[in-house]
Amino acid sequence: MKFTPFIRYTVVFCIFLSACNQESNTSENASVGSSAEQMKIAEAWNNSSDWVKQITQSDSLVIRNKNWGMDFSQVKDPLELAESQPPLGKSFSLYFDDSDLNFVDITYIPNAAGKLAEIDLDVYVEEPSQVKAFQKNIKDYFDVKYGTSVSQGKKISWSQNKNTQVELEDVSTSKDPGIKIVLKAKP
Repeated sequence: MKFTPFIRYTVVFCIFLSACNQESNTSENASVGSSAEQMKIAEAWNNSSDWVKQITQSDSLVIRNKNWGMDFSQVKDPLELAESQPPLGKSFSLYFDDSDLNFVDITYIPNAAGKLAEIDLDVYVEEPSQVKAFQKNIKDYFDVKYGTSVSQGKKISWSQNKNTQVELEDVSTSKDPGIKIVLKAKP
């Protein structure tokens, strides 16, 4: 039995259509999984403290609507420039209240290619109890966003995320309670 060109094209078209349909279903399933994960991250962010929300700005991208690899000349922030600037990068200050005692310095650092590669957060607070409260709030949020954390002494780290590694350290002194958070792009 011979196949006419019409039947051959029909068979090839049906096979192609079936393959496209399977690929579409796979993409939809990946999207649903990613969407469910994003919903959990959004819920964790919504349940975060005001300070966590002020620092991160939203649950999207890394933090403050920045993404790894963006051209450093495009890194802007509506905050005022910090008093001291790093030798490489830009630093901004976010005050949580009018006291000038509760604030975070946010420093954006580029890599050698001029792309955003690191974000440092130096959080200073008035009372040691605020360190513990903030640390718990940011940890709860980062555990959802970046995966389960690992604690080692005064340091907490997140390394499960495929794009971002995070390290949080209680750097409090008797006079200056605070936390340092370093977010880095994974190579």
